Amino acid sequence: MLVIIPVFMYALFVDDLLRHTLDSQETALSTIWDYAVQDYPTKPEDPPPDGEEEPFYGFSGAQYYARLQYCDHESGLDSFGPGKGPECENDEGHHAEVTAHACWLNPGAQQVECTLNRADPNGGGGGGPAGAYNVTLHQAYMDDFGKGGVIRCSARLGVQNYLLPRTFLQDFSQVNLARQTKKKSDGIHSNAQGGDLQDDPRGLAGDVYLLPWERIAIVTDTWALTKEARYEPGTEDGDQENLYARVSQIYTSGDNPAYEQMSSAAEAFVNEATQEVLSSDIKLDDMPPGDDPREASLSIVPFPSSGGPTQQMSQNGSSATYFNSEWKDWDRNNNEKTHNARGNNYLGCPQAERC
Repeated sequence: MLVIIPVFMYALFVDDLLRHTLDSQETALSTIWDYAVQDYPTKPEDPPPDGEEEPFYGFSGAQYYARLQYCDHESGLDSFGPGKGPECENDEGHHAEVTAHACWLNPGAQQVECTLNRADPNGGGGGGPAGAYNVTLHQAYMDDFGKGGVIRCSARLGVQNYLLPRTFLQDFSQVNLARQTKKKSDGIHSNAQGGDLQDDPRGLAGDVYLLPWERIAIVTDTWALTKEARYEPGTEDGDQENLYARVSQIYTSGDNPAYEQMSSAAEAFVNEATQEVLSSDIKLDDMPPGDDPREASLSIVPFPSSGGPTQQMSQNGSSATYFNSEWKDWDRNNNEKTHNARGNNYLGCPQAERC
């Protein structure tokens, strides 16, 4: 009969441990998905005077608010009043367990921490940016427009024993049953801060049980454009969130050797032409994009309800209409047929997740 007592206590202790493990998993899992909906194009506000600047607006904020939500190591007791909620101060009202109390203050524990394009500092493995090809032209584009990448989050809870006796019936057994038992009257947070963490394979030395690391990562693709593209030939646009800036970055990049060769040849051609054939008043620098081959020129309009995308161009004092892409070749018209077959469905799939 006496044997049943420690077995029953162990069952209660393990039940608390399993629940705290789920708490730790929830912390890392929910935080990582907060990064899937951040405002990546917006530049960070009020960059810090010291330290590393945020890679995008809200990177530090997502982690900060996750720590506030899970400062009591679970999401069921959240307060949003003055002072960020009593559970985030030195309040122990959320510690209602019977046998095992979890706390981020234990030595070796870690509140949720996230990194971008870097290895988990406690993961013991590698980690770099997603899609890095070690090509200078590609990397320059990533540096300008790729604000996301591989985001890794990790968390770890520490637990202390408040019920299991360290020894039991010493007259019959000299074997310790658990790590040191703590007293709730001493303060759970104080006990955690003064915890004794020891690496004992038997799980008996010290007074802190460290739960396994909870690690998760996602890849965020922030290159997608969210603004409608509409460009007339010969126009420029310096907005970093629009398509023109991205095309221009690739076209005019110093890492693009073909551009450097073309630019020099275009300047030499115009200089020679103005000396022998054309008016000397013609300057390449005064020409709009398109006429000046050194600047990118785009022709993009949204698709109309029917027919292909067209642009109206001023030509010889009148207006003429042209397709702005190879919409028709008056032979097979493959572009037109492909568009019509696809319709308004992603990759031509009329029912989501059914193709």
